[in-house]
Amino acid sequence: MKVKREIASVPVRSAGETWSAIVALISGADTPDAATLKAAASIMESLIADEHPATVPIVVKGNGDRLVIYCRYNEDAIELGTTIDKLTWNPTGGSGWKITAPTEAGDVTWMNDALKSRAPRISVHDVASPPADEEATKAAADGLAIDWGVLGKS
Repeated sequence: MKVKREIASVPVRSAGETWSAIVALISGADTPDAATLKAAASIMESLIADEHPATVPIVVKGNGDRLVIYCRYNEDAIELGTTIDKLTWNPTGGSGWKITAPTEAGDVTWMNDALKSRAPRISVHDVASPPADEEATKAAADGLAIDWGVLGKS
């Protein structure tokens, strides 16, 4: 299942404050790699400042449901305010969590290189080419059934 959250960013929060709000939302006392989220701050703040998460979400997969996080900017951020609906689970509470986030095509390589050493559970992708939705692909494949016996009959 996919759960969506919207977080007000600039001008309600700075990019740094937005990332801090996201970290507070997705982590808890049982987050084994909390330092990873802090280590990724400068890169995540950069792509938040570039406003890419307005149209393509930051995605957190791992423990529990898949979480998609959109940032809202300008008037949308002001209307949204600072309240964020809490989650009923900790997406980073297990050992298999991962985060993907959108950025400019020209920044993908250097950002991923930096993240590999600082925060290997986090990666970025070209905002114009989001990664395939694995759950949707699996659901579509699971829902596809061919009755081969019918094909040969007239």
